[in-house]
Amino acid sequence: MTTVVGAIRLDYLSGRSYLRLYPLFFLLALLVGTVAKMPVFTILLVVILGVFIAGGVFANQEKNHGERLYGTLPLRRRDIVLGRYLYALILGTIASVIAWAFGLLASRLAGVDMGQLGPRRSSLGGTPGLNSLIMWFAIGAAFAYFCFAVAIAFPIYYQFGFARSYMFTMLPLYLVFLLGVLITRAINPGSLDVTDTIQFFIDHVYLLPIIGVVLGLLFWAVSWTIAHRIYVHKEI
Repeated sequence: MTTVVGAIRLDYLSGRSYLRLYPLFFLLALLVGTVAKMPVFTILLVVILGVFIAGGVFANQEKNHGERLYGTLPLRRRDIVLGRYLYALILGTIASVIAWAFGLLASRLAGVDMGQLGPRRSSLGGTPGLNSLIMWFAIGAAFAYFCFAVAIAFPIYYQFGFARSYMFTMLPLYLVFLLGVLITRAINPGSLDVTDTIQFFIDHVYLLPIIGVVLGLLFWAVSWTIAHRIYVHKEI
């Protein structure tokens, strides 16, 4: 366990230059969500940008030949990979909490509820129950998407390196996110009917973030297993 904690600390130190950018991304997400009158967009953007921050460890390590440095330390390759995945998981968890707070702040500043999908549009929410449902669904979905993006990107970075694979790895993931936003914008405002399923989740809204966490951890675990097998057999 001590060596895993040491690996996490090394990744934190390696990625500090990227972590310093994150507060600026928070403010950017808050500004966009407020101006666009889409608080949910603030929630999603804060978490999605965390994928870029998490990948910064690979960028700095590759730039500074960090793999050779790690190889001189008393760290097993298993601990290095686990430490990096835990670092990303911690980052994604903190980002989700901050996204929740900034989403609420964007809603207050814009004077709209969580179901608002832009100016001159009716809200998908309109009731406290629906607004809570939308907010917690967005947080759970954002965390699951963060873990999914990490799950796709990290094994590829380990196999091919960050510089050679970043664009063709992350661009499709960002496009999927953008497509989701555009589809959301195209939804007919006010069309969210309270069906039995929706009412169930309104009454049990805590299940939405739990589902997001479970899905995210499944993505995380499968990806860690693949990345570990890749890195153990990789020549440094």
